[in-house]
Amino acid sequence: MAKQVLKILLFFIASVLFNQCAQVAPLNGGKRDLNPPKLIEALPSSLSTNFNTNVIILKFDEFVQLKDLSNQLIISPKLKTAPEIEADGKKIKISFKKEDLLPNTTYRFYLGQAIADMHEGNALKNFEYVFSTGNVIDTLKVKGIILEAFNNKPLPNALIGLYNNDLLKDSLPYSVVPNYICRSNDNGEFAFSYLPRTTFKAYAYDDKNKNSLYDAEIEKIAFSDNDLALTSDSSLKFYLFKEDPSKTYIKKTITPYDGLAQIIFNKKTRKRIVPLNANETNNVSETNVNKEKDTISIYYKNVSDTLNLKLIDIAIKKTDTLKIPLPKKIASTKKVIGYTINAINGSLPLNSKLTLSFLNWMDTTQTNLLKIKLLSKDDSIVALSAIKGRWLTINTFEFTNELKEGKNYTLKLDTNAFFNTSSNTNDSSRINFKTQSKLEFGKVTLKLLFNKKQPYIIQLINDKEEVIRESFASFSLSSSNATSVDFTDVTPGTYFVKIIFDSNENKKWDTGNLHLKQQPERVVIHPKQIKVLSDWEIEEEILIKE
Repeated sequence: MAKQVLKILLFFIASVLFNQCAQVAPLNGGKRDLNPPKLIEALPSSLSTNFNTNVIILKFDEFVQLKDLSNQLIISPKLKTAPEIEADGKKIKISFKKEDLLPNTTYRFYLGQAIADMHEGNALKNFEYVFSTGNVIDTLKVKGIILEAFNNKPLPNALIGLYNNDLLKDSLPYSVVPNYICRSNDNGEFAFSYLPRTTFKAYAYDDKNKNSLYDAEIEKIAFSDNDLALTSDSSLKFYLFKEDPSKTYIKKTITPYDGLAQIIFNKKTRKRIVPLNANETNNVSETNVNKEKDTISIYYKNVSDTLNLKLIDIAIKKTDTLKIPLPKKIASTKKVIGYTINAINGSLPLNSKLTLSFLNWMDTTQTNLLKIKLLSKDDSIVALSAIKGRWLTINTFEFTNELKEGKNYTLKLDTNAFFNTSSNTNDSSRINFKTQSKLEFGKVTLKLLFNKKQPYIIQLINDKEEVIRESFASFSLSSSNATSVDFTDVTPGTYFVKIIFDSNENKKWDTGNLHLKQQPERVVIHPKQIKVLSDWEIEEEILIKE
């Protein structure tokens, strides 16, 4: 019996040892492969002349795949029919119609980063294959940069196109794919190579929809003023701009809430709104009348179902009619009227009057100033000021009380101080704010020297490209090319100086126009940061050489 138990025990131990030995351990393949595929052979070889085949075979040292080929592939000059490109094991096969090839022409097949190894996806960067159907390979190059015209920022992945000069259509970029194409890198730089000794027309556009054509409604464009006559290597500089739409139209109308309607246009325009029925003149009020804007806001009262309007184009004296459906009024108890105050984050801008902007058409005859109190706190003494004020518009009330700099104030509104035209009133509220002081701000003095006498717009902009201050400069024939500009009461922060060459003297930046061959107005942004400190003056000298 003891022997039998011993045998069972030995069998159990052997089984455990066998199972442990038979466990599968993960394979360790060593270091990860970080190398892209390597081209072993090309048939025919790259840079071949007298090319006369319709198939190209590219052989690599490992299995390959094609990634994002539609966006990576660029063939210059273009082929009538797109080639077939496929990966097969360690080979890439390119097939095309031989009859599409032009005689005595150098072709460049640029695959970018489309070729990658099968396992790790390591891409072969900037791969190209070049051949000539003639006796020589063309060798001329064109390099350059593309910048946004409005802010001089480089534009990545823009399309730069060269058109053969014998194409005389004015609508070239709209309807014809360029003969030679390349795209800008992350720094806005681009380069053409293997170009022939000939003359081109040069364009660039951001090509958002990747159709290699210029779509004016959604894309920006740039063009070269002169034909590009290549006799040696050359360079180009493009300034990309968005054209103003040739036609003005209404994109949509909205009614954010009862009492307000808005008309939104595709671009800024100068139009006036009046009621279609002259008897309703007192029931419709437009904001910012006669000013150029892309949104017209209209307050209305005593109007139901539909707002019937006349839309008058101030420039061409043309009138159209417009109907805006209004939301159904919901019967309910009286609502509390809403408003905003111009004290931003509790701080009233320097030299500003305190204003309340209401969301509705207000009944300006029912304002009860006795229900409004303005208190100031100075060394623990609370002073009460009698309220003075006036209505600037149908929904904006301005307090005309004189406020001291750098002081704390409290505005107290009792119920029924203000009413709108629907007899709704304000709720009681208490608003604390502080007036700003000159000591909180800095001053910037710019000493400017220009190389050309013409009008300029000088702007102080923040890192969001928002204009903080603006000034204008022009020069008489007898004056010097130097001027000084002071920007006072500037909030502490970091700024840049932007200078616009205001060629048409309209005191605003003007974009370009492709049809008129008009370039956008030139912009220079001074590279040095201007750091403004409280109660401090900084002076900067700027020399404009362009």
